[in-house]
Amino acid sequence: MKGALSLRPLCKETDRAVVRELFRHEFYGARPQLYPDEGLWEIYDSMETNDAFGAYLVFYQDRLLFLLEVHPPVQMDLAANLFSQPGTIGIYCFYASRDEHMNLPALRVCIDSLLHYPNTKRIVTRINFISPGDPRVDMLEKAGFRRHPQSPDRAAIFFCNPDTFPQLGRKAGRRSHSLAR
Repeated sequence: MKGALSLRPLCKETDRAVVRELFRHEFYGARPQLYPDEGLWEIYDSMETNDAFGAYLVFYQDRLLFLLEVHPPVQMDLAANLFSQPGTIGIYCFYASRDEHMNLPALRVCIDSLLHYPNTKRIVTRINFISPGDPRVDMLEKAGFRRHPQSPDRAAIFFCNPDTFPQLGRKAGRRSHSLAR
């Protein structure tokens, strides 16, 4: 990756419009409908923020790529058997543009960083309302995620661990980037 990749914690005071637009884009697409604020900020108020947990805006050369939410998996609305393994964390990504060519390299850097946290053994994520040929599936698979065999029909559960993540330098003893604050 050439250029500056950066991330910073979400700031409720200054990032409201950005987050609202990311959610509107995720849930309404190109329709000119506003995303309601009700309940949105309570999620961030109650979000755990120790270790890597929290919400981050990810940028490439000062251009917003996506919002990355890192949760304890119990906050992911998943069946208990999908997050009962010790060391499991959950993520959601909300993209400014799904067509942005830097999303995949940026996502890989974030996943690499998360997998280097000492207590992180597995990352889970979910795509709602999946359709055949969904580009989000392709990106997750290229980033090292695998579809969980117990995924529901209209959604997809994906997981990633050091064995499925191709660039992980842990095997060579390399320490990578960090989401540390």
